[in-house]
Amino acid sequence: MFKKSFGRKSSSSAISRPLDVVLIGCGPSGMALLHALKSCEGKDLMLPNITCYERASSPGGLWRDVPASDPERNKPENKVLMYDDLWTNRPKEAMEFFDYTFDEHFKKPTPSYLPREDILDYLLKRNSVDGALDDVKFSHTVKSVTYDEKSEKFNVTVTDDSSGSTTTSAYDRCVWAGGLHGFLEDPDELDSFLDDYKGKKMHSSEANENFEEDVKGKVIMTIGDGYSAEDLALRAVKLGAKKVYICSRSELGTAADTEYWPEDKVEIVYGVPYKNVKDTGFKCQYIYWSEKKQKYRKDDEELPKKIKHIDTVILCTGYNENLGMLDPSLRFDTEKTWDLPKSWEMENNPFTISLGNITPSKSLLGGGTVYLDVYRSVLIKNPKVMFINEYQDTACDFLEIDVNAWLVLRYLTGEVEIPQEKEMIKNNNKQLITEMNFPWLRNGIDRAYNAELNDLDDNHWSSNGQDERSLTMEKQIEEFKVKLLARDMKTAKYPFDLGKFDKLNDKGKQFVDILLASHRTRTMMDKGQTFRDVLHPDFKSLYTNTPSCALPANWINLKADGGNRLSDFA
Repeated sequence: MFKKSFGRKSSSSAISRPLDVVLIGCGPSGMALLHALKSCEGKDLMLPNITCYERASSPGGLWRDVPASDPERNKPENKVLMYDDLWTNRPKEAMEFFDYTFDEHFKKPTPSYLPREDILDYLLKRNSVDGALDDVKFSHTVKSVTYDEKSEKFNVTVTDDSSGSTTTSAYDRCVWAGGLHGFLEDPDELDSFLDDYKGKKMHSSEANENFEEDVKGKVIMTIGDGYSAEDLALRAVKLGAKKVYICSRSELGTAADTEYWPEDKVEIVYGVPYKNVKDTGFKCQYIYWSEKKQKYRKDDEELPKKIKHIDTVILCTGYNENLGMLDPSLRFDTEKTWDLPKSWEMENNPFTISLGNITPSKSLLGGGTVYLDVYRSVLIKNPKVMFINEYQDTACDFLEIDVNAWLVLRYLTGEVEIPQEKEMIKNNNKQLITEMNFPWLRNGIDRAYNAELNDLDDNHWSSNGQDERSLTMEKQIEEFKVKLLARDMKTAKYPFDLGKFDKLNDKGKQFVDILLASHRTRTMMDKGQTFRDVLHPDFKSLYTNTPSCALPANWINLKADGGNRLSDFA
């Protein structure tokens, strides 16, 4: 077991006995629940008995260092670890904890964007208060979780990876904290298409310590336009890439919104590869969503783009949640779709004049703030299963995780009652319909609406991130997300307050400004800068009001040789 203590000290139940709870995972989500549990000790609560299993040998999840015993990342728990010299893609002001600030951690002002190792150290110190992690069963892999209707308990089979022994134990509740990035998303159609490609091919998670060898002086293509593509494109330029192409299918990714790239070495390709050109080239074609066929198709009205030579292809296709240990009846489904009431019409918004009333797609995707099978951390079909994770469209994952952990703890102590199934479904649908009335959120739910937005002229006002209408819609979304967070804080009796769903307080409004600033740094860069170099005036601590400071040099000029910490650049 993990017996290291990090030395930092912490400053009427409806159930008849303490529940026995299995907690799966000791990444940021699992640590958050154990921290909340430790914070509530000594209070008049029926605290649960939590047994946490973590297949890795230490806490931290994806933020962990690559173990010296597995430098090639052969073990499943190490395959998706962040690479050593990764830096955050959101500001620290959106990642800070109320009870352990960055001022307390660093003892001085710091830049908004930080190296991975600093974030790992911050997570461990905050979440290990008073030995909160000391009883975690590390190097234990949960093999299966089933639910016995007769006993109303979960049978959990676990292997001790050190000894090889396997045991099965019964628990009253199951809390999954395995993370949304458990294993690689590697689409079959891309695998088969790339079979004839003769260059280097890798998933973004494989862009590790030897990445420089794959990019220096070479032409790179990322398939995908999200945070991974943005980060690896910048990293490739820093390491000397000759050119980087980013293929954007839906134009929804962060990279597609970035207005300036260092040295003009990055080009966004609106479309996907569909045909090989000799051994190492591709033809890329713009695609559109066919409502009739219910799939994406090549747009033959657009001219294809031919790229004759690509040295390295990086699949920035994302990750999937690791739910494999749970019986299928105990999982949530991120691919599940839903239907709107037939009478639904979108409320008027700045796009109404341009688009009119767009008929929604026959199959709508899950929302940015709603998992269709889950209501505020509980599985609707079996509320004894609980999940601690962030929203799919998160801008502040650590805070969302922390609030969800406190909410789960309130369920486990009996302080918060779980609604009936019918009410949970009704409330989820209400939240989804609210999302559908925000154009930028509907854009990620409704592929028919996304297709109409993509067909707008390049000179349309929505292409200008500084247009007042664009700014207003962006603020509406961040306000909505912060209001949901404020709502859950109230329910969870979280020890920090952003106001109410109906009315944010001053801290809630400040947090909205921080999240907006996080987006807007991508459009505020000067020549030679990246978004990590922008010193936005709203990047101030929510808890101490300390402003961020500048990096010692533009990020692109800082060294990239692995294992970076801020102290390396002092």
